[in-house]
Amino acid sequence: MHSNIKERFNNLMPRYAILPIIAALLINNCIYIGAAQLRNHLSFYSLAISLDEKIPLLTPFVIFYVLAYVQWALNYILIGRDSKKLCYQFVLGDILSKVICLFFFILFPTTLTRPEITGTDIFSQLVRFIYSVDAPVNLFPSIHCLESWCCIRAAYKMNFKTEKRTNYYRVATILMSLGIFASTLFIKQHVIADVFGGIAAFEIGMILAKILICEAAEQTTPEDK
Repeated sequence: MHSNIKERFNNLMPRYAILPIIAALLINNCIYIGAAQLRNHLSFYSLAISLDEKIPLLTPFVIFYVLAYVQWALNYILIGRDSKKLCYQFVLGDILSKVICLFFFILFPTTLTRPEITGTDIFSQLVRFIYSVDAPVNLFPSIHCLESWCCIRAAYKMNFKTEKRTNYYRVATILMSLGIFASTLFIKQHVIADVFGGIAAFEIGMILAKILICEAAEQTTPEDK
């Protein structure tokens, strides 16, 4: 029984991926939660523009906002299963991008004014709950958008058993991620600048990860090769 459970777990997530992914999750939580504890000691700015004020409150989009966590979990699993190289590259890129976020959360903290939710439907109640547990801090860059962009980038690095499955996954990932981008705006958790900031932070993190991995590879390669 024990060996069967262990075998199933190894099939779900290879050993080489377990510690890196756990580290990425821990660092993400430490950065997000830790930075939020400083909110009473920081001076906040607003990146809202006139276009942000014209975006309506559409509470049903909260479904995309919540399902984002499911997409991210699936993405981490698939990255870990794909290959050690891809896993290490994306995990390192993800961690570095979160460090970039930390600098902004502390040195250039932003906030926004969220609307009062008066509806009694399930979507309104869910948005109201999110507002109650997540203060309007740690906005730029948007980690929701950062992680969703990571999913898109990973979808174009991974290949499934058939080209048809690969294309299906890529299309589904793009549609889901676009829904998540929109949700951050329509439920008034972020402004437009936060969306693009999240994308940029991940791209910079991946560039830095590639540089560090290449340098590490060169240092472990004999000079006569």
